[in-house]
Amino acid sequence: MKFTVVLLAILLNTVLANAWQAHSQVVLGPNGQFQDSVTLYCRPDELLCLRTCGNSEACIKEQELCYNCLGTANPILKVVFTEIDRLFRVTPRALGFSETSNVFRADHIFVTAKSIYNFYTPVDSEAILMRFKYLCNTNDTPEPIVVLGKNAYNEPNQIKYVICNGTGPMNQDMHVLEYNPQVIKSSIDKLSISNP
Repeated sequence: MKFTVVLLAILLNTVLANAWQAHSQVVLGPNGQFQDSVTLYCRPDELLCLRTCGNSEACIKEQELCYNCLGTANPILKVVFTEIDRLFRVTPRALGFSETSNVFRADHIFVTAKSIYNFYTPVDSEAILMRFKYLCNTNDTPEPIVVLGKNAYNEPNQIKYVICNGTGPMNQDMHVLEYNPQVIKSSIDKLSISNP
């Protein structure tokens, strides 16, 4: 009986552990500039929003200052928008409650396929959306969010996490991404040299 109660408590905690959802959007600000923000929505039984921003229902996070992001100067952003699906893979490790809260609070940049930082592919390209979806190993996530770490100069310097849908509504997870390059196989078997 005691074992059953403990098992039930663990399962209940697991079900309620990820009762949140993140949504990224770009809006036109009051001065005519684009503003990129991420909103973290929480179910009433989830404490993540309360711990992150003091509001139990939602936290709105405007993108932090990001140097060398608006253009093609940052190599991390180039990888995100051109080769993330070839160079990175999602790990089974999802961030815990405290780690997730810390990521939403500071020192991270949240990027989607429709990000204002995408200077490498067309904005509404299906290819870039599929690149991001590939990271989640499922098509259940309509808009995966890639999370980048920043250095002391507020530049993206690390591809760290991806936010994917779990099972059920308001149930997302933030998974660790790992560098795992895949070799591109060429359809050319032989290199032929023509003599003039």
